[in-house]
Amino acid sequence: MSTYYLGVDIGSVGGKAVIIDDSREIIASSVIPSGNNYATTAAALKEDALNRAVLKPEHIKASVSTGTGGRNAAADSYHGVIVCNARGVNLVFPSARTIVDIGGQGSQLIDIDENGQVINFNISEICATGSARLLQLVARILQLKIEELGPLSLKSTQPSSFSTSCTVFLETEVITRIAQGDKPEDIVAGIHRSIADKVSALTRGVNIRPEVAVIGGGALDIGLVQSIEEKLKLKVLVPENPRIIAALGAALIARDHPGR
Repeated sequence: MSTYYLGVDIGSVGGKAVIIDDSREIIASSVIPSGNNYATTAAALKEDALNRAVLKPEHIKASVSTGTGGRNAAADSYHGVIVCNARGVNLVFPSARTIVDIGGQGSQLIDIDENGQVINFNISEICATGSARLLQLVARILQLKIEELGPLSLKSTQPSSFSTSCTVFLETEVITRIAQGDKPEDIVAGIHRSIADKVSALTRGVNIRPEVAVIGGGALDIGLVQSIEEKLKLKVLVPENPRIIAALGAALIARDHPGR
């Protein structure tokens, strides 16, 4: 009979859970909004993942949590999200040596070795201007769905320029650009460039080594991924489901070090 392991990542915007087996194959995954109660979110994630895997709680040998609300997940142990991201990316892309994580609160740049161990890292300040949350803000202002931003931005011929790095003032700038007649695709492309600039700033003190993997909610935006490629002057890898990578890494740690 197979043995199963659970990883739970409770971020500021979304909660993710992954169940793997002894062979490190993903059996099931779940992604839901984090909400206001991390413990409730974690319980809902576990239930959903178990249902998808057609398993019961007693089938899980070990569990590890991570993320902003991970300590509320009632897992066997907790590990930092940078370590979990490194382990998850190493499984999905063994050749990757640099990770760009565009999360709900900010961005991370992580340098890893061939075993998925962290060599160095840099994180942005907790600010929406360097995070996937900024995309939600812009989508709301432009009255678009979040999934429409990426394809729309690829139509841009003259990306808007934004002078501020403060979210509050950036929102005002977006509204001003609309009033001045900037096209929605140019505004979105300009926002993508702003986030890419934040990512590029993280390279100070951290080497960028190919191959580069982009993960997190921001990796779902094809326009943002293209802006990051242009800024870093490198092609990047994007997992099939970039949001679950930290949860996957947590599950791998549970498998390799049960009870720790």
